Amino acid sequence: MMRAIYIICEGQTEEEFVNGILRPYFNSHHIYDVRAILMSTSKGHKGGDVKYDRLKHNIDKLLNSEKDILVTTFIDFFKLKSDFPQFVDAQHKQNKIQRVDFLEGALAEAITNPRFIPYIQLHEFEGLLFASEEGFEFLPDLKPRSLNRLKLAVKEKDNPEELNDGELTAPSKRLEQLIPGFDKNKPFYGGLIAEVNTINPILERCLRFSNWLETLIVKVKE
Repeated sequence: MMRAIYIICEGQTEEEFVNGILRPYFNSHHIYDVRAILMSTSKGHKGGDVKYDRLKHNIDKLLNSEKDILVTTFIDFFKLKSDFPQFVDAQHKQNKIQRVDFLEGALAEAITNPRFIPYIQLHEFEGLLFASEEGFEFLPDLKPRSLNRLKLAVKEKDNPEELNDGELTAPSKRLEQLIPGFDKNKPFYGGLIAEVNTINPILERCLRFSNWLETLIVKVKE
């Protein structure tokens, strides 16, 4: 049985989500040491640009530092760099879910450690915020037209993870366009929306994400 789960986060928004939403969820499953590790992207800097060599350095460093922990990743497929293992081969897969599954397998193969569980979010973290309307209804200063567009986006896909990844229509871009101040304080707004929504609709509707959490729960207790 592993003592803890360390989650390497791409940015501060994911870090906030792990601390505010995922940690209490894991606690409810009697897993009490859950840590968000904001990825070191360059000397003196954390979060942001995810390059494979830096990610691998972060993963290896954690795995080597302690022997009774699981290490996982919480990074976006959207704008993933071409330096990732088998990235070119992944582009030949039929759809983006298959591409992400393939890239996760390639990442696991490259790290080759049974205590490492790779996870890449399809398409980006912000898609999870569209699992429910409640978080948007709670926001102050939101124009009725903007709220309506956000509600329509919630219903656009059965699985909100599949909201498209276009430059102007990706989940993060929709939030920036429609929610005043979102682009200046993503961790705050992302955490607030997720807290109001709760994790339940995310688990019900976001299948890859839900499977990831279930895998971690099973693995940490083996």
